Amino acid sequence: MTVYIPRHEEILGSVLTGTSGDKNRTYTLANDDGIAAQMQVARDEAFLQQGPGFTFNATTNTITFITEVWNDQVIALDYFTEDTTTPASTTYCDTLQIARFGGIGVEIQMETLGTGDNTELSFDANNGNIISDSYTLQYGAADSNSLNTLTESTHYTIDKDSGSVLLTSAGKSALGTNVLYMSYMYSKIQSDTILDTYLDPASREVEKITGNYWGPVKTSYDYFDGYDSGYPQTDEPFGTQIESYAEFELKNKSVTAITSVLFLDRQGDTDTTLDSTQYRIITDDDNQESRLLVNTSIPNGKANIKVTYTHGYAAVPDQIQELTALVAAIMTYIYITGGSYDAITSYTLGRKTFTQGEQYVNIREVLAQLDARIQLITNQLGGNFSCA
Repeated sequence: MTVYIPRHEEILGSVLTGTSGDKNRTYTLANDDGIAAQMQVARDEAFLQQGPGFTFNATTNTITFITEVWNDQVIALDYFTEDTTTPASTTYCDTLQIARFGGIGVEIQMETLGTGDNTELSFDANNGNIISDSYTLQYGAADSNSLNTLTESTHYTIDKDSGSVLLTSAGKSALGTNVLYMSYMYSKIQSDTILDTYLDPASREVEKITGNYWGPVKTSYDYFDGYDSGYPQTDEPFGTQIESYAEFELKNKSVTAITSVLFLDRQGDTDTTLDSTQYRIITDDDNQESRLLVNTSIPNGKANIKVTYTHGYAAVPDQIQELTALVAAIMTYIYITGGSYDAITSYTLGRKTFTQGEQYVNIREVLAQLDARIQLITNQLGGNFSCA
């Protein structure tokens, strides 16, 4: 997947090669993988046309200024860099949290897998569908409370879905003739592999529910409309319809920095780049508000204000982890419901009739409880911040 990242630089002519006032002076961009498309170069707020004003060599990442540039001239560069790597998808919980919050996990403590004989490498748990990050392997003498813990990869590998454990040579040597124990959580109904497929869609759904991104810091940009009218009022009291200072609510919260604020012309090209003294960001303690205040006149127009900023969290908030796990748990129970069409809920043996839980009724109640908890957390977080 190709991702285009907006970049902005402000430099002086003195950093270019050559002598002040010369033509064909060059500058190498500070960011690699720049592209020529939509590149904008302004020299003392006068835009240069690509071709007669400047050229760009994507191989060397270098701009050549065709016309003269003096050392004291301010040069503003707006361009995109190309990232062809596939970014890792950001998820907000793990399969163990789905099992715990969704109530589909069963804990097993100190299950005996077997006793080592210095030759055996393979052991099997009594249950499959073991949940990732829930298991611990320990060994010790029979009837002893003094146990040592094995390290995954170094001492063993595990197939979580089947419950099979395979010791490495180091694990075999460590176990010796001791007893091997395993504590873990497993699901009676779904494997860790299937649960893992819910993490990404559940995380994206949480972003829709809350109207916010909750992962590591990244760059985003928002567009806003300028004022529709700047004409003076003709009725008393006389005045203008332009407010002195404008403010904009950014779509994402936990803003860490404003990269740039641009006023665009009718073609969507940069007309003015605001100085950092012409705006400021206000956030609250809960990171649920990110207001941009602009202390200069706003031009009329539609989608003519572009704000680029960085935002994100050092760690996913606890409530977001739970909310994501609950959304994934609903996906899990829908899966269970689809597989319960032939489940036996009652049977008769002679003159006796036996009934065990009505799966559909029980699942329906669980889904109602999960939804209620989702609504509660969403209300506490403030709901979808993007809604007007």
